[in-house]
Amino acid sequence: MSSYYKLDAGQPPGRAELAGVLLHGRDRTAEEMLDIASRIDLTPWRWVAPAADVGSWYPHRFMDPVSVNEIALETALTRCGLAIDDASESGRLGPERLAVIGFSQGACVACEFVLRNPRRCRALIMFTGSIIGTDALPWRAVRPRLDGLRVLITGSDIDEWVAQERVRDSAEVLRDCGADVRLRIYPGRPHIVSPPEIEEARGLLQDMRFALPTESPEPLL
Repeated sequence: MSSYYKLDAGQPPGRAELAGVLLHGRDRTAEEMLDIASRIDLTPWRWVAPAADVGSWYPHRFMDPVSVNEIALETALTRCGLAIDDASESGRLGPERLAVIGFSQGACVACEFVLRNPRRCRALIMFTGSIIGTDALPWRAVRPRLDGLRVLITGSDIDEWVAQERVRDSAEVLRDCGADVRLRIYPGRPHIVSPPEIEEARGLLQDMRFALPTESPEPLL
């Protein structure tokens, strides 16, 4: 496996029942994403938090044409794929036991990864994020099948980075692709991950676990 900087938390490899990849926002850190994981507070999980080399996954705005961010975005998506492979422990944990979670720019990368790589995970949590690009028209045309994917996408009516209209439009596209989407817009909420969002995320991930077969994956001794 190619090397990349990441942090781990939660259950050690070989012991987790489920695993999540955590993608930080622009000029944020992997450490902050592990703090979000600790706030979600789910014992059976292992968390893998990769870091962007320069603090941001791509240089320009998410609503700019994809072409201006494409080179950096490809690196970000590769990094996310490596983290998914890491979280899966070489297939010990199947896609039905994996989640991708991002905040802000990380949420945009998480969404792009899932749209380009259907069936790599069972849950997508976008804390204040959107589909990348000037609009969602390309994905409305391609419409990858996301049946079985559980999605939580959040936003705010005053967020200065991601307009609620883009959040709502992204939720609609994901729903049209077959995902089970929970959309939450919080009035007056600044650009943070608020306690109600943590509760929503915990509930979605618990529902994901309860839907699994009763048999847990064999631990690696």
